[in-house]
Order: sequence, then structure tokens, then C-alpha cells
Amino acid sequence: MTHQPAARNQSERGQILVLAALLMVILIGITGLAIDVSAAYMADRFQRAVADAAALAGGQDLQIPGSKALPGATQYQSARTHAMDILVSELRATSTPSVSAGSPCLTPAGCTLPGTPYEVALRTGPSPSCVDCDPFRAIQVTIRQPAFGLTFARIFGQQSWTVSTTSVAGIVQSRQYGLVTLRPPRPRANGSDANEVDIHVTGGSRVQVDNADIGTNSNLVIDGSNSAVLLQNPAAPGPYTYFVWHYDTYQAWSGQPPGSQLTSPIEDPDYPIPQRSAVPSTPVYTATSLSDAMLGGAPGSTACQTEMTKVPPEYKVGGTSIKNMIPSRVTCYKPGIYTRELNNSKNNEAVLLTPGVYFLDKGLDVSAVLVGGYVGNSAGVAIVLPTCPGINCPAFTGNNSPSVALNFGNAYQNSSGQRATAAAWNGGFVVTGGVPSTLMSIMVEPDQGCLAPPFPTLEPSNSCSNRQPQLKLPGGGALALAGIQYAPTDNTQVTGNSPQTGVLGQIISWTIVFSGSSTLSLEAVVGNTSGILRLDPACSPTVNICNP
Repeated sequence: MTHQPAARNQSERGQILVLAALLMVILIGITGLAIDVSAAYMADRFQRAVADAAALAGGQDLQIPGSKALPGATQYQSARTHAMDILVSELRATSTPSVSAGSPCLTPAGCTLPGTPYEVALRTGPSPSCVDCDPFRAIQVTIRQPAFGLTFARIFGQQSWTVSTTSVAGIVQSRQYGLVTLRPPRPRANGSDANEVDIHVTGGSRVQVDNADIGTNSNLVIDGSNSAVLLQNPAAPGPYTYFVWHYDTYQAWSGQPPGSQLTSPIEDPDYPIPQRSAVPSTPVYTATSLSDAMLGGAPGSTACQTEMTKVPPEYKVGGTSIKNMIPSRVTCYKPGIYTRELNNSKNNEAVLLTPGVYFLDKGLDVSAVLVGGYVGNSAGVAIVLPTCPGINCPAFTGNNSPSVALNFGNAYQNSSGQRATAAAWNGGFVVTGGVPSTLMSIMVEPDQGCLAPPFPTLEPSNSCSNRQPQLKLPGGGALALAGIQYAPTDNTQVTGNSPQTGVLGQIISWTIVFSGSSTLSLEAVVGNTSGILRLDPACSPTVNICNP
């Protein structure tokens, strides 16, 4: 009888005991590591909640009420103070560190929070990390435990870990455009855009946009001696409040104005344009001379002379106030549907548009002074041109006029006056709708084919770019248009040569060219200037952008 199997079994049992002991040690180590990791994770969650609260508390001070102006030293100091108050309260510090300029709490390394295991750092003006926010309107809060104590991980020589959390909060301002062009890109194989000349400023033209941005679905091109686009920003290098927002991945101009890329194209706002079918009783004028459209049936009629008395003295022709002109040189027109072109080729005359909506089916071509909406705080005028995909399109041609002024009321060359209100139509008014609801002065009905997919990402058809311009406006002091000019598929032209600065309300078009040494001030639709306070994705667990 042999005893070898028993000996072998004893040997195997010994090996199992060794393996079991080894596995037990590993299991204990993994369990301990899991406990330490969980504890660190819970600490990180707590620190993030506190950092978020502190960043939001400070961020609310970076908004200047009623203004898009950038915060200054006072606002930054308040933001840091309120953020630190939250940190001291939530982390149970025994005293409050200084957040004044020069404090170590304002450095990337931060400062120790008295009576706690934490270090904190506050960064403002600018915040070093931003994804969707403006760094100059943001605050960055960091909470760090440089010696987070471990328990089981000490078995492996790990005495402590650093648990660090950063949060960014800022004021996000909505964009307010004074000029918008909707034509989308037409990409070339080399990465450039065949449609990059959406906004063309040339021939010495100077375009100033007041308290607003510029938006384009492709790009801006500036050429010609003394041509410029001016935004109301501090001198270079900034920081800047207003930008030219372009959808192209590159910037087609150099230097000023500052540009920034849009992450998504600008949609057509689809403003409501008056439809003649809504009011079947709208008068239709058919006479060859449009005498049936004239107030009193002829220039200088008694009814027109009565209208002349309402015109403020600042509206002039050749230095003479319209109200004092020879009556036969003034023609007053009535609102309605025009089946003939409204035409006047004499620049020593005046054309007055009485309040209402004008459907100019054959366009307008005036070399006379054109004025409508001249009574302050009273209903003004609106002009509607039909869409035209072909040639010989009905146009608003006023680029040879000494002056075109619509809906400026008694504020024309009079800063203390009041502008006209929106034209009355169908029991309401010709406005954009929404908030704020803004009057519209000139509208060109859009070609829906240009606004069909793949718009706004790509241009649907080259024919949209080849359309004849229907808005041909005078530049310089010859132009004063209030409200919004809405021509979403028109290739607008602004041409002039005036030493004065004209005013053009917000314009929305397919493309636009400024030429002929025109000098214009564009106005934005003034909306809510208050920004929105929100946490920024920077430094969050899912975003890698986070600078110390």
C-alpha cells in the first residue's frame, strides 16, 4: 500500500491556502481602494456643488443693469466678495481671506481657507476658462484639498490625494444685430467660400453700427481707400463688446472690426409682411400718371398744402423747408396698391407719403426728396415691394435722391423730437411681432426658393446671388430710415457720396454692398440688454477646457 496520494493532497491543500490568502489580500486592497475612491468622489461632488454656488453668487455681479457694457473693477471686486462669502460659509472657514487686488487667493495657486483643509482660488477679469461665456463677464472658482486623507490606500504607500474642483459662471449676452446678411456659404474644394462677399464695404464707405453686432452667414470684405466698418468698441486690443459674427470658418478681412465665428447659421426671422388680400378694400391706383393716387388729384393741391403744414421745418429741399415750398413742387401720395411706378425725376421737388401701407408693384424711382412718416409719435408709413426672381425687377430706387426719410417724425435732424410709430394695417400695425415689437419701414417679399433647404447651411441656388437688387438706397446724410428694413433675399445696394452721416435702421438682406463714399450709422433693434447668468461647461467633468 502506498501513501503518495495523501501526500499530494496535503501539498495541494497548502497551495490553495496560499492562493486564498493572496486573493484575500488583493480583495481587501481592492475594497479599500474602492472605499477611498468613493470617498474622494463624494468629496469632489461636495466641492463641485459649493464651487457652482460660489461661481453663481459672484457671477450675478458681472451684469451692469440695462447695459451691455463690460464689468469694471467695482463689479469684479463684488463678484469675488460674494463668491468668497459662499466658500467661507459652506466650507466652515474660521475667517474670510482678502479678495482685493494682490491677494494670493486671486492666483492659480490660490490661498488656504483658514480652519479648513481647503485651498481656494478666484479668477475674474478675465476668467481663464470659457467655452460659451465671455471671459470678461465670468468668474472661475477653484476648491482644492491638497491632502485628502486615505485609509486603505495607505497599504500601497498612498497617504493622500489632491481633490480639486473648478467651476465657471458668467453672464451670456444675446446678440443684437444692426446688420444681417442671410446668404449661406458656397464652399470651394480648397476650404474657402465662393460666397464670402456677403457684406461688401468699398469705395471709401464707412459703416458705423451703433450698440450692436453684425451677423453674416458667410463673411465680410472691406476694400478701397478709407473704407471701414466701425463698431462701438474700446480701442484695440479691447476687450470688445461687439463683433462681426461670421459663419465661415475663416475671417475674410484683417484688423478691425473684431470678428467671431458663429457655430450655427442665422435663420430668416420670417417677419410678417402685410398682405393685400387681408384688406380687400385697399384702393388700387391704375392711372398712367398716378393722379388717382395723389392727394387732391394733382401736385400742390389744397389737400396736399394742408399736409405740407404738418412737415417739420428740418425737412428741406435745396435749403427750403418743404412746408414753405412752392406748392406745385410738392406731390402728396395716398397709401394703397400701385400698378404703376411711382416716379419723380426732379431733385428740386418733394414727394410726401401720407400715413399707411404702400404696395409698390412696379417699384419707386425718385430723384426728388422723399419723406414719409413725418409726424412724431403718430402712425407712419410702410413700403412693400413684390418678390422678383427674374430681371427688370420693381425696385426702391432712391440713390439719386437728395434725401430719403421714412418714419423719422419730428426727430429728423432734431435730437429732442420723436419718431413716427408703425404704419397702421388691418386693425394693427406693421411690426415684427415678438418682444420687442419693432416697426418696419421697407419690406421686399422674399423668394421662398432661396429660403428652402439646404438654407441656411448652404445656398439653395446660385440664382439667388444673381438676383437684381430691389433696394437701392442713397448713402450718407441723404438717408434716414427708422425701424427695420426687411429684404431677406435681396442683394441690397447702398450708394452715395455725402459728407454727412445718414441713419439706416437695422437691415436684413441676402447680401449688401456699401459704396460711393457713403457714411452710415446703423441701428439695432433694442431688445433686453440684460444677460443670462449660467454655469459654463468649462472645467466640468465632460469638458477638457480648464486653465488654472
